[in-house]
Amino acid sequence: MMEISKEQKYLLDMLKTHEYPIHTAIRRIFEFLSEKPEDELLDPRWLDIWNRYKRYAPRVVPSKVIKKIDEIISPIKPYDEEIWKIKIDEGTKVTFLLGAGASAPSGIPTVDKLLSELWKRARKIGREDLDRLAEWCEKRGITNIEDLLTAAYISNFAARNRNITSLLDYFIFSGGRELLEEEEYFIRRGRLLRNAEIDVSSISFLQDTLQTLFGLLTSTMISASPNPAHQAIVDFIKEHKNTSIVTTNYDGCMDEALLREKIPFKGTIGGKNENNPNAVQLIKMHGSINWAYCDSCQDVQEFDLLELKKIYEEDRLSYPVMGICKKCGGLRRPLLVPPLSFKFLMFPNLIDIWNSARQAIEEADYLIIVGYSFSEADTYITKIISRSMSMKNNQKMIIVNTNPNLVPILRERFSAHIDGFNEKRILKACESCEQILPKILNSMLGKRTSATKTRSISKKLKKHDEKTRCPTITEHQCV
Repeated sequence: MMEISKEQKYLLDMLKTHEYPIHTAIRRIFEFLSEKPEDELLDPRWLDIWNRYKRYAPRVVPSKVIKKIDEIISPIKPYDEEIWKIKIDEGTKVTFLLGAGASAPSGIPTVDKLLSELWKRARKIGREDLDRLAEWCEKRGITNIEDLLTAAYISNFAARNRNITSLLDYFIFSGGRELLEEEEYFIRRGRLLRNAEIDVSSISFLQDTLQTLFGLLTSTMISASPNPAHQAIVDFIKEHKNTSIVTTNYDGCMDEALLREKIPFKGTIGGKNENNPNAVQLIKMHGSINWAYCDSCQDVQEFDLLELKKIYEEDRLSYPVMGICKKCGGLRRPLLVPPLSFKFLMFPNLIDIWNSARQAIEEADYLIIVGYSFSEADTYITKIISRSMSMKNNQKMIIVNTNPNLVPILRERFSAHIDGFNEKRILKACESCEQILPKILNSMLGKRTSATKTRSISKKLKKHDEKTRCPTITEHQCV
C-alpha cells in the first residue's frame, strides 16, 4: 500500500485554501483520482471536499464523471468500525497519550511549523550568526526544528572534547583514509587541524541562543485555551476515574481544562495531590510552561498556571524565559524539553516522570493516542508502547490523527517486532480530534453524542473553522 503522495497532499491543500470555479475544481479532482496509482492511499479529507462540490457538479460535468468520483471516494473509511463496539466498565484502565496535534485546534503550531516560527523571532534580534544560519537552512530545505537543535547540541558537546571531534571526523568525513602530512603535524603537537579552527565559545553561545529562542517560541503557548478535545477528556474522566493522561505537550491546555472543572491531578513536578485518591494522573513528559529549573543547583519549581496566564494576559509581567534562582542565584529557565534526540542526557530531573508515564502506558487496557506523530526523536516512547503491547496481548490502541499514513505504518512496524501481532489491535480515527474524540469517548461510555453537545462543540470550533475550512461555494462559481 503506497503512502499519500506529495501531489495528493498539494492538491488537497489547494482545494482547501483556494477558491476555484466548480468545473476547474472537479476537473482537477477527477484527473488526480483517475490517474493516481491504484495502491495509493486516499486521505479522508476527500470526503469533506467532495461533499462540498458534489451538489453543484450536475450543472457543470457529465453524470458519468460524478459517478466515477463517487466510486473512488466512497470506500474511504476515516475510522475503523470496531471503535464503536468498545464498551468499558470501572475496571477498564484507559490512558491517553497526547501529542502536538491535540493542541493544534487551540492555535498552537505543531512541530513541523516550529522552525519557520523560530526564524521569524531570530530575525528580530538582528544577530549576524543567526541570520546566516537561517539563510543556510532555508537554502538547503532544512525545516525540522528537531534536526537543528540536535545538531547544535552535538556541535556544542563535540567542540569541547578533542577526541569526540576527531572520532566524528572519522565516522562522517575521513572514514579511515590515510592522514595528510599537515594533519600528522598537528596530531604530534596534541591537537587536530579541525580543532584548531573551532571557535568553542561561538558554538556554545549560538546553541544557547537557539535554546532561548525556543523558550521564547513556546512562551506564546501561555495564552492558549483548551479545545473540545481537552474538554471531551475531562467529561470522560468525570464518569471514568480509572484514567491517566500522558502528554508530550508543554502547553497548559489539558491542565486548565481539569482546573476549570475542579478536578485534582497529580504526577506533576511539584508533587501536588500525590496522596489524593481522587486525583487523576497528568504526566507531562517534556515539561511544562509553568515549570522552571535552575542550571546551577537543579532546583525545580512549579508555578500556578492560571495565575501565570492571568498575569501574562493582563501584561503585568512578561513570561520568564530566563530568571534568577532564589536558592542559589543561578540562571533559571522554563523546564521545557526541546525536540531533539538527547532528552535523557539534558533533563535527568524528569526521569521519575518518564517512569510514571511508562507505568501508565503499561497498565492501560486501551491507549487513546491523540495527535501524536511517533517521530524519530521520540523512539523511547515508541519502545515503551511496543513493549507494553507485547506484554499485554489484549491491549489496544486507538489512534486519533489526521495523517492517514500513520496507522498502516504502525501496523507494519508492530507486526515486525511482535510475533503473531494482530493488526486489529491498532484502530484508526483519521479525523480532527476536536470532532471525533467526543464521539469516541461517549461511545465507550455507552452514551450517544447528543445534538446539544454537538452544537456546543460546533460553536467552539466556529472561529477555528473559519480559518481552515474549504471556501464556501456560491452560485456564481458554477457558471
